[in-house]
Parts: sequence; structure tokens; C-alpha cells
Amino acid sequence: MLQVIISPAKQMRAAQDAFEVLGIPPFAHETARLHRALLDIERDEGSGGLQTLWNVSDRLLTTCLDTLHEFMPVLSDADLADPDIARRISPAVMSYHGIQYQSMAPEVMDAAQLDWLQNHLWILSGLYGCVRPFHAVEPYRLEMGAKLAVDGARDLYAFWGDRLARAIAPADSNATIVNLASVEYAKAVLPHLASDATAVTCLFGEGIRNGKPIQRSTASKKARGSMVRWMAENKLEDAAGLTEFNIGYRHAPEISYPGTLVFINEQML
Repeated sequence: MLQVIISPAKQMRAAQDAFEVLGIPPFAHETARLHRALLDIERDEGSGGLQTLWNVSDRLLTTCLDTLHEFMPVLSDADLADPDIARRISPAVMSYHGIQYQSMAPEVMDAAQLDWLQNHLWILSGLYGCVRPFHAVEPYRLEMGAKLAVDGARDLYAFWGDRLARAIAPADSNATIVNLASVEYAKAVLPHLASDATAVTCLFGEGIRNGKPIQRSTASKKARGSMVRWMAENKLEDAAGLTEFNIGYRHAPEISYPGTLVFINEQML
């Protein structure tokens, strides 16, 4: 069983178009609990507490507060029929609007490619935990690395514990996880994988220095999106096929190592 994990994007939108949602995320009640925790911080500490937690500017704080107050927890599929909720939700893969998702371009994929995404891709999230591409989500602000203490958990990594890993790679599923997430998000999953699961991390470099790839954030995000699209186009089911990825990058076996595949920008080879 091949499963791919990616990070969310800070930039979100309510992408109401021809694509329909296919149910709610697996941790709806946990999401509602985290939403309440954010409201509690505002009640007890004022907006300054949330500004520190979110690490945002004064200008962005107003937008984040509006998003928090407008957020409506969805606890069952039946809630999706509520007109007020329906106006705010959209499929996760269409809602996130960062560089990685623009590079992935799911809106121009055909039905078979979108079906591959739904069955193989997981988007990690501080608020939702993990979602499939067509699970219903709303705009929010909460990064996995935020120091949000909830119910005795010191932060979101402790709050989520091994739940995300168990959802993505259940025990005895012999899952192979293709890690295309940032370190911030990957460490919410990889340390908790069952003993029968394996993980392959893909790194993208703009050159090589001292035998290691030179990684740049924006270029890596774009490459991750391209790799997801390439996997969907090729209906990839075996991680061994990842080395054939050739959209602007080539596999560099000389600096790859067990558990990690390195790809270098073709222009630098």
C-alpha cells in the first residue's frame, strides 16, 4: 500500500467549483476541540495570545481572527448540508493554494488521476490532523509546530501522538510512505509508524555542496507538487518507480541513501 504525505499551505480559499467534497476528515472531534482551545486563548489572554501562537503581524492578525470566528466545526457528514457550512467548505486539495498545490494542479487532472490522489495522498494539518484530498475543510490558521497546549498535551505533536500514523498506515498494512512533507509536518507521522511500515523521503536540490543537496524552500515546494502530479499521471503503486521522476529533476543515486531519494535540478547536472 503506497501512501504519500504532504504539508498543507498557509494560503487557503473556499474553492467552490465543480468538485464535490467526499465526506469529512477522520478527526472531526479533535478538530473541534482545537478550535475551542483557540477561542479559549482569545477569551483568557486576548488577541495577543493568539498573535504569539500564530506568529503573525498586526495586519494579518485581523484576518486570522475573522477566520477563527467564522470557522464552523463539522462533526458529521450530515452537517455538510447546512447552507452556512456549505458556503465555507471545499475539497482540501482545492482549498490549499500554495506553491506546491499550484504545481500539483489538481484542477486540470482527469478523473482517474483524481481518484489516484484520493486513494494515495494525505495532506497533514495542525488543525485537522490528516485529510484526504476530497475531505471537506474550511480556511484556518494553525501550523503543526504551534505551541498549543491542549488537554495535558504540551503541543500539537503530543496532542496528535500516533493517531495520524495509525490513520495513514494502519498496523499490518505493510504500507510504504512517500514523504513529501516538510520536516515540521513529517515528524508528526514518521516517528510513529508501525514496525511493518517503511518510509521513503524525497529531497530536491538545486545543486550539490559537500556531497549534499542544496535545498531551497520555494523550489522544493514546487518540485513536491510536480512529483505528486507525476505519480498520479503514472498511477504509481510502487515506491521503486520514484527514481524515474524527471520533471525538471533527475534522481541522484550517488548522494541518495537508504530511506532517502535525492533529486537534483537538471540544469545543475
